[in-house]
Amino acid sequence: MKPFVLIVLFLCLVVATPVEAQGDEFQAESGATYTFGQIMRFTLRAKNGDDIQSATLFFNTPEMDSTLTVDFEFDPARELDLEHEVVLTQVQLAPFTMVRYWWRLDAGGETLMVDEQTLSYVDDRFRWRQIARDDVVVHWTDTDSTLGQVALDIIESVRPEMQAVLPVAVEPVNIYIYPSMADLRSALRLTGRDWIGAEAMPELDVLLVTAVNPRTAAFDLGQSIPHELSHLMLYRATGAQYDAVPRWFDEGLATHFESTQDAGYRELLEQAIVAQETVPIEQLCETFPAAENKVRLAYAQSASWVSYIQQNYGNEALSALIKAYADGASCESGLQRILALSNDEFQQEWLAREQPVTPLARFLRANGLWMALAGGGFLVMGLLLLPLRRER
Repeated sequence: MKPFVLIVLFLCLVVATPVEAQGDEFQAESGATYTFGQIMRFTLRAKNGDDIQSATLFFNTPEMDSTLTVDFEFDPARELDLEHEVVLTQVQLAPFTMVRYWWRLDAGGETLMVDEQTLSYVDDRFRWRQIARDDVVVHWTDTDSTLGQVALDIIESVRPEMQAVLPVAVEPVNIYIYPSMADLRSALRLTGRDWIGAEAMPELDVLLVTAVNPRTAAFDLGQSIPHELSHLMLYRATGAQYDAVPRWFDEGLATHFESTQDAGYRELLEQAIVAQETVPIEQLCETFPAAENKVRLAYAQSASWVSYIQQNYGNEALSALIKAYADGASCESGLQRILALSNDEFQQEWLAREQPVTPLARFLRANGLWMALAGGGFLVMGLLLLPLRRER
């Protein structure tokens, strides 16, 4: 029997396990099932020595702001058989979230609690394989037997660089690799989320990425896994302040950590600098532009800013910025506190260092040493020949 089947059977057994609650006469059995993106069904069977007057279902997930409750109306009875369906197009749950649910019953002035249970809301439209190392678990479909190991190797290669900046552990994390962008898009849209290309769900310790072509899978995952993992780790490092972290810093750090960089970013950045069309840092504090050409420039600039800070101020400055944002520093005050620069001063300093090199300067930089040696050689020869010319 395949491991996936065993896991499903185990979850079914856990969900259907009878729950003994208070009192010898009270018995209850609760359960939950779902059709991904459509319906989640909660059930309860209960028996008690006294009539049960009311029942309330409670359920929540890590990404919910509050617990949802459902009150049931029925005639008092000693036996109950209740069912409630949640329409998942209305209550949109994140894929791979963990649903917690429990029941409260009132009988003869006594409160009876049915113990909390959990249900893993997995995208079960696919048969997932998995491989684990420590608390990093990679899940993928059975199209490529080596894909999971490729993902684990990428995590291991980027781990030292990330932890030199982000003072939190890489694990635990679950990475789900969808076989196509269309499949990932449908999973996110079924749960009411806009599709971007990959997704980090830091409150769930989950990353959703794609590997469309086996021949380019290592390259694609080398971009998407470090990028999304950076978002997750920054979320862990900043906690409740994560949503206030400047967008340029969050995306710039994630792009900076990518194992395989977008080759077009450098050229795009140089063109914008020459044309004096770079985006002011204040415009990238909260959001990125909607236009595709502008959003690519925003990513290129943000990654360049983070790399500039690392190269000129060190990893310590990046770590200090993360701590400042975790303490509530704003987009303006973060750089002022750590680098003693305003946003405008920082951008001007960066621009001065990032001016593109002209072809002549590039030639002189590459060949200057040899040209100096050759010039020196001609000078020495001239000095040696000078006495001979005088004698003649």
